[in-house]
Amino acid sequence: MDIKKNLSHAEEKAQVERDYHDHNLSDLAELNKVLFTAIETLEQNSIPYALIGGVAAKSLGRPRVTHDIDLFVRPDDADRVLEVLEGKGFSTQKRDPFWLFKAWSDEILVDVIFKSSGDIYFDEEVRSHVRRVPYLHSYVNAISPEDFLVIKAAAHQEHNPHHWHDALAVLKQGNLDWEYLLKRAKHAPRRILALLIYGQSNDIAVPNEVIQKLYRGVFESPVYTPESIIYPYRHDLTHMMTTTSEEGTESPIYVKGKIMEALTTDERIAEHDVKVVVSDKTIVAKGEVFTEEQKEAVDEVIREMAPNYECKNLVNVRILHAPEGSEAIK
Repeated sequence: MDIKKNLSHAEEKAQVERDYHDHNLSDLAELNKVLFTAIETLEQNSIPYALIGGVAAKSLGRPRVTHDIDLFVRPDDADRVLEVLEGKGFSTQKRDPFWLFKAWSDEILVDVIFKSSGDIYFDEEVRSHVRRVPYLHSYVNAISPEDFLVIKAAAHQEHNPHHWHDALAVLKQGNLDWEYLLKRAKHAPRRILALLIYGQSNDIAVPNEVIQKLYRGVFESPVYTPESIIYPYRHDLTHMMTTTSEEGTESPIYVKGKIMEALTTDERIAEHDVKVVVSDKTIVAKGEVFTEEQKEAVDEVIREMAPNYECKNLVNVRILHAPEGSEAIK
């Protein structure tokens, strides 16, 4: 098994040439033979998978030439996939530990993909929508058309436009679970929105309400509703989140919030560094202002916001003197 490492210039050139060969010069009959060997090996070893490349496109209604085999598996199964394929005579390589391994048999490439563009994984949701579809004389596992659309839209780039056209061809076939597509679109929402609108421009039947829902999800900000969070290693802080104490008075946190808001919006002292500390019955003000009037304003704000508290105004008045030798401008 080869493991990806830093390549010399010669090794990098050889890898590029091999990649070109793998993706352009495969014999179809030989490819199908390797395909069935690979998937039968995975199925015999109870490793879940789905086809996501050209073979999947064919099964979903996009007949096109393909030169390699793309298997989508769980990250935890990727090493096991290479192991069982090696047992069938495949040579293997861990090309990229973050998303891609490779295997070869009779010059046919099998890409073992465990993370697709858009951070899409072969998770439980994807696996539960995999379809068993006929292919030649047998059946294979193919990614759902909805997940196929999302993966292809997310992977589309200028140098591989076939991804976009694969998605359009499957979109044209119809018979989609639109609600599931909307759910999975979270991985590439703007790409899917663009795809659906472009599909409509080509007279592909895409329901308007699907586009409208996706548009609203992308461009209309949702209302924020804070979730309840559990901190297992903190003491119970529930009492601090309430606005009133057990005695019916406002909690110290709430009182401090009111005072700080008032201080920062009062024109007399808004630009100054004043802080308050609130306890059960006392409020202590600290910081620095430049005049006695500003210090008195701090006192007034606190007494207005919390008349039932004792106020200790420890704010320092810093008097600014003109520098020695300064000259008044006349």
